[in-house]
Amino acid sequence: MKKDLQFESPPTAFSENEISSFMKITPQYTTDDYEGSGKLLDKSVVVTASDNGVGKAVSIAFAKEGANIIMVYNHLKHEKEVKKTVKLIEKLGRKVWLFKSCTFDEFKCKRLFENILKKVPKIDILVNTFSISNKKDTETGHYLLRKNDTLKIQSLFTLGRLAPEYLTPNGIIINSATLCAYAQPDQLIFYSALKAAVKTYTHEMNRMLSLTKKSLRINGITTGFIWSDTLPDERPNYENLPTNINSVTPMHPYEVAPLYVFIASKESKSIAGETLDAGGKIYKY
Repeated sequence: MKKDLQFESPPTAFSENEISSFMKITPQYTTDDYEGSGKLLDKSVVVTASDNGVGKAVSIAFAKEGANIIMVYNHLKHEKEVKKTVKLIEKLGRKVWLFKSCTFDEFKCKRLFENILKKVPKIDILVNTFSISNKKDTETGHYLLRKNDTLKIQSLFTLGRLAPEYLTPNGIIINSATLCAYAQPDQLIFYSALKAAVKTYTHEMNRMLSLTKKSLRINGITTGFIWSDTLPDERPNYENLPTNINSVTPMHPYEVAPLYVFIASKESKSIAGETLDAGGKIYKY
């Protein structure tokens, strides 16, 4: 019998006294008790933003299920963390490839897919896990802040529009959103609008692609608050969260990865154009 996991449990609510302590929690990206069963055996999976957070956890979980991972990142500052994930995947006996590329520019995105297929025989699944800043909306600095986020959402749209040409028949695209797609705190209107856009885009793109010969499926997954290695840099944002978000259960990245496995596997073939919720406790107003 396996021992119970001894991971440090996140708090169940945000409060001023807890902010300092929960920023010190180390995110867990995988667990020894998660054993793959070949659900994604020999699938080739492209994962964006796989250096930390959900992207890293999904990459590891997919590798445990037998997939080969194609990791895409867009900046040298992410390279160190990406290579850590590479080592974890290689220890699992799976193949892994790294590609550094801009993903919001259509020309560069096409070249990315072409370069991938020069090294990898096929692309079966695309997982988009771009993070979007949840900084409080203010008048000052609005343009510079939102320009970065707009490029991220543009990356998702560009990848989703171009991917069908390069994916195998019955290929799968999975987009990531958050609970703010459903509940919009007053101070996070822009952030919530972008996440809601991901949800709507997922539904409409699936409707369009379901009519093509390849029979592609697109689904989305919403998460709540996820621990990641970037949390200390985001501390001011959580200190400014609206006080009416008084009930949300933070989760380690590994806790949502199994849902991505399910939605990428043949067991979910009847699910298309949907956004599944993995948010724990939802916001209360």
